[in-house]
Amino acid sequence: MSRNKVVVGKRKANLKGVLRYINDNLEILFPQTRRALIRLKYANLPDWEDYLPSTVYLAADKLERQGLVEKVSAPEGMVVKITVKGRQQILKYDLAKMSPPKTKWDGKWRLVFFDIAEIDRKKRDDLRMYLRNLGMELMQESVFVSPFNVFDQVRYVREVLEIPNRVKLAESFWVENQDELRQIFGV
Repeated sequence: MSRNKVVVGKRKANLKGVLRYINDNLEILFPQTRRALIRLKYANLPDWEDYLPSTVYLAADKLERQGLVEKVSAPEGMVVKITVKGRQQILKYDLAKMSPPKTKWDGKWRLVFFDIAEIDRKKRDDLRMYLRNLGMELMQESVFVSPFNVFDQVRYVREVLEIPNRVKLAESFWVENQDELRQIFGV
């Protein structure tokens, strides 16, 4: 009696996955000799065998063209290392996963003020997007409000966007239109 085996095909590696992998492991080696290939095989790299090698190479090439990784020749093969720009991209991936905290309201309003010049419009627009993702509401053109403590996340955002001195935080027990804000936030 023969058993039916289910053979799962290899997956394609995407840019984000390869960049995260390189960041987590500091570098990746593309072996050029049989000895290096055997060493790589027994290095216990998590789930690396699940990907098509050609897609990993293509992803690494594209990441290099974007300046997110650099390739360095080594005796065993090509070593791919993450660049400063690549690390910043990883931090931006983490920003996209941020969500507002689900806690009971403590009666304080958290305000975020910012003054970002037109020359940094992209950073300003990114900041607005991340503040909205954190559940904050626009109070004025450059003022956001939230009943929840999102200050740690906002500090992280302003550091990643490299605008720490242009974003200010405040806490208040009273805001002029707080009845309207209570309805918006459901507190």
